[in-house]
Amino acid sequence: QSGQLAMRKVLEAYLSRVEWNMELPSRIYPYIMGADQQKVIAIDPCIGFGRPMLIRKGISTAVIVDRIDAGESVEMLAEDYDLKPDEVEMAIVYERAA
Repeated sequence: QSGQLAMRKVLEAYLSRVEWNMELPSRIYPYIMGADQQKVIAIDPCIGFGRPMLIRKGISTAVIVDRIDAGESVEMLAEDYDLKPDEVEMAIVYERAA
């Protein structure tokens, strides 16, 4: 019995990260390690064809990681895109985990 209550809490936590339009999910905010309560990255079919985006600025997480892989710094990207450094870091964590 207690296992089902625990599963309910887990399910509710995940469903709280889904925005609904009518009866269909319209936007999903994936979990990111260390940022469970924040909704920084979104997957929305109406924005960027459903690619993961830093929702505040509409910047693809893949673009952030491509520039990091090219040798740019977190601070440089944050300044270029007018983001907070922790938003850039969340994009990196998300892409590396995917």
